[in-house]
Amino acid sequence: MSLSTCQRRTGAVVHSGCAYSKSQVRIEGDNKIYEREADSGFKIRFHFCPNCGSNVFWEGDKDPSIYGITVGSFADPNFPPPTFSVWEEVMHPWLEVASATEHFPQGLPLTR
Repeated sequence: MSLSTCQRRTGAVVHSGCAYSKSQVRIEGDNKIYEREADSGFKIRFHFCPNCGSNVFWEGDKDPSIYGITVGSFADPNFPPPTFSVWEEVMHPWLEVASATEHFPQGLPLTR
């Protein structure tokens, strides 16, 4: 896998997601799963809508207690802005995440 894997997966130059404890999330309906090794070396599973193909949420072995959910799935223009930015080493040079107070050249560290 290359470091731009998420850009290819989303078809966008940036991915916007949030994380919640699995105990706070209820998953309903069918989904299709694509599993691969993440750039971190851990397995990650992306769950897609079987009807439209949209990536809705993901889970991985790096932190099995959380679900990552795409911000666009909430369809909420008032969703809070990002507080951190990851994989900045492959960020397009013209892109800036102005609201981020934490910046990581690669993925999130195991402990923050």
